[in-house]
Amino acid sequence: MTRSRFSPEDLRSATDPAWFTRGLRYFESGRVQRLRTAPGQVTAIVSGTRPYRVTLRPTGAGLPHEDCTCPLGRDGAPWCKHAIATALAWIDAGQPDLPEPSTGGTEGTGPALKDFLSAQEPEWLVDQLLDFADDDPVVLARLQAAGGMAEAPETAYAELEEAIVEFTPDEGWDTEESGTHRLRRAIDTLDVLADYGYGEEAARLATDALVLYDDVLHGYEDALSDRLRELAEPHHVDD
Repeated sequence: MTRSRFSPEDLRSATDPAWFTRGLRYFESGRVQRLRTAPGQVTAIVSGTRPYRVTLRPTGAGLPHEDCTCPLGRDGAPWCKHAIATALAWIDAGQPDLPEPSTGGTEGTGPALKDFLSAQEPEWLVDQLLDFADDDPVVLARLQAAGGMAEAPETAYAELEEAIVEFTPDEGWDTEESGTHRLRRAIDTLDVLADYGYGEEAARLATDALVLYDDVLHGYEDALSDRLRELAEPHHVDD
């Protein structure tokens, strides 16, 4: 079984020297907290300008895949100082082998859950989906789109509009409760609409959302606004 093994020198080679130095300082000053393992990943909370959550996942060999909720991490920059600090803390703990995913899948969606769901009555599954849809507009919009329902775009946009209004840039935490996570899910739903044949509607909604994003956040731009702009093409926002 292959596992991701890495050393401080591997980390140093993977990022900007200044970022590595800052990550080393973060590690040495004890900013890495709550280092935890779970099937297929290692997580930690790193104290920076505010707390950020870092996740390391094995890739099969060499350096792991890393995610961080800091602005650089959300924009896709590899190996920010928080991720470097977390990886150094993992090495310091004497566990350079990252935990392997469980046989059931890293997020509970593997064969065991599939077998369970396959054994249930259709009526029970329908009731579960409707319950989820009642609590989650993103789920509702996706189900409506899969069913070819005319209200799918409006459901998706209502959630996107609310997510934009409640979004606070750089709030740090990218969890279920964070505005960043909610807004990213709402934007991703536009992709789902396009996949189900609502391409023109999805582009129009992205255009409208981009105008709202600019109005609410006063010209602030980040990876989320870039994603909206990409989805809005070939529609264009008037200057």
